[in-house]
Amino acid sequence: MRKIKLIPDIPFSTNCDISIIDVTDDKEKKRCKIKIEYAESDVKQMKEKGASKEEVLENYKTMIYDVVKYYIAGDWECVNGYDTVLKIIEDKTKNFF
Repeated sequence: MRKIKLIPDIPFSTNCDISIIDVTDDKEKKRCKIKIEYAESDVKQMKEKGASKEEVLENYKTMIYDVVKYYIAGDWECVNGYDTVLKIIEDKTKNFF
């Protein structure tokens, strides 16, 4: 299982780029960069399916995990940065609830 660090760039009002850094072998290697979009229309789609604020955040966490898993071709665990990324999403979407 890969050990991954998530490093968000400066967040915009509707999206944030996140660098995916592999730290498995005690040295940092940038694997990829992903963009998380959390515009009102994105959150609205989840809310229309009955998702609460907590469920929306869990959906984002699952989505991040799945996208990173796809790009690094395997399971991984976050050693740093998940909380920071989820806090950004929570702060940017709190007015949608």
